[in-house]
Amino acid sequence: MPRRSADRAFTLVELLVVVAIISIVIAILLPSLSTARAQANRTRCLNNIRQIGVGLAVYVHDFGDLPPATALAHYLPLKVYAPAFYAERRSGLLALRPSSGFQRFYLSCPQGWNSGGDPSWYQGKGVSPTGAAYMDYAYWANRYPTADNYDVLTASFTYRRQEKATKILVTDIVVEQGAENTRISATIGYGNHVSNHDGPLQKVQLTNGRHKRLPEYNIMRSAGSSALFSDYHAEWFSVQRLTQQASGLCYPPPDQW
Repeated sequence: MPRRSADRAFTLVELLVVVAIISIVIAILLPSLSTARAQANRTRCLNNIRQIGVGLAVYVHDFGDLPPATALAHYLPLKVYAPAFYAERRSGLLALRPSSGFQRFYLSCPQGWNSGGDPSWYQGKGVSPTGAAYMDYAYWANRYPTADNYDVLTASFTYRRQEKATKILVTDIVVEQGAENTRISATIGYGNHVSNHDGPLQKVQLTNGRHKRLPEYNIMRSAGSSALFSDYHAEWFSVQRLTQQASGLCYPPPDQW
C-alpha cells in the first residue's frame, strides 16, 4: 500500500473553508476594533481638552483674565466676533502659550475636522502667515455677557473669569445639520470624530437649560462631544445630551450637566 504524503497540499474545498473562517473572524472582530478605536480617540480628545484647560489656567494667572474672543476688525467700532472655531495669534486658543502641561499639539483633535489629527497642524501649516486659523475646538469665553433675564447662552458659557458659576469654556465641534446651518456645515461638515459619523442622522429635542423641552430639534451625525468647564474639569457628553446649539454648533446646556 502506498504511503500518504506527509506534506500533502490543501484541496480547493479546504482552502475555501479556511478563507470562510478567516472572513467570519474578521467580520466579528472589526466592529469591536472600530469601537475600541473610537473610544481611544474619544479618550485622547478628552485629555486634549483637559490640557487646554491647563493652558487657560496659566494664561489667567499671567494676564488676569481669559483670552479674548476674536473680534472682526472690519466691523469695528462694533464688537462682532468671529466664529467660536476661529482664532488669531492674540485671541482664542491660539493665544495660549506653551507651558508645562500645555503644548500646541493639544489643539489638534485626534479626528479633527480641520487638522485631520495632525499633531503639528497648529504649530505650522494649519496657521496662516498672519497667525490665524480655523480650530478643531470651539472657544466660547467672552461672547455672551450676563443679562437681567434668563438666557440659555449666558447660563451655558463663561463670559469673564470673575464669574462664580461653573460654565463651559471649550467644546468639541458638532455641527447641527438643519437647513438654517447649511453655510457652516458646508465649511465644517459634521464636525470632529469621523468614526462618529457612520450612523444615521439623529434628532435630539432641544431643552431650555432648565429641564423644559422645546419644540425644536438638533439634527446631528455624532456620538457626542467633550466639554471643558471654567473650573477646568472636562467631561464627555453623549449626543442625547447635546440639547442646545449656538451659531450652528451643538452643546450641552446646564440641565444636561
